[in-house]
Amino acid sequence: MRLTVLGSGSSGNGYVLEARTSALILECGVPPKVLHKLVSFPTSKIAGCLVSHEHIDHAKYAESYAKMGIRIFASAGTCRAIDERKEKAGRYFPSWTLRPLMPLSTTLIGEWKVRTFDVVHDAEEPFGFIIEHRECGRILFITDTSFCKYNFRDLAPDHIMVEANYDDGILNQNVVQGTVEQPRAERTRRSHMSIRQACDLIRANQTAELKTVLLMHLSQDNADPALFVQKAEETALFARVLAAGRGLVVYMNKNENLAVL
Repeated sequence: MRLTVLGSGSSGNGYVLEARTSALILECGVPPKVLHKLVSFPTSKIAGCLVSHEHIDHAKYAESYAKMGIRIFASAGTCRAIDERKEKAGRYFPSWTLRPLMPLSTTLIGEWKVRTFDVVHDAEEPFGFIIEHRECGRILFITDTSFCKYNFRDLAPDHIMVEANYDDGILNQNVVQGTVEQPRAERTRRSHMSIRQACDLIRANQTAELKTVLLMHLSQDNADPALFVQKAEETALFARVLAAGRGLVVYMNKNENLAVL
């Protein structure tokens, strides 16, 4: 299983999981031209695109992806918010394109088994996902949330993709220095996961099966990638830990050692 990072952060989020015969996109906050640049397989291989919520850094290019024939899967609230945004602009999605997912449910998207769960964010109906495929096992994908009330340890995730948006100390220092305004800092704490919270989630969900931890959505101002990787490595002692960045390629297999290009 090949994971390609199209983008990770407030400027746009996108990830591609590529199996031998199928692919699944996570988020559509990155334009199609980046997708075409970083992956080489035909669009017909893409089973769909999962979207966690409607904010533009995660869903800005939903219409563009739909025009490529890619089905968009998200919560009913997220689908509605995306549709309303395009309707205000005088544009409409074909009825087959937006596919609403139910909370705490399981859906088959081609070869992919997707389980949904609710998260805490200032959006209509944000979701996290458990993504399962025979080549990679189970992936826990959780971003843009202040915490997670669920525990997935019994599912023994093989890989965890988790937001690590900020560090409390760095954020506080930026507020004192005036580089981050207090309202923005308060929203960050209400709506995003810190590296401390990310490590708590990793600790609560890791088993001997955990092979990969990918830290996502690091803030440009309030994060330190090297420090965050170090902290996560201290938590996930037997997993490879990486910070997501455009162009990163990781092999996330179920039964093989990882390789990074």
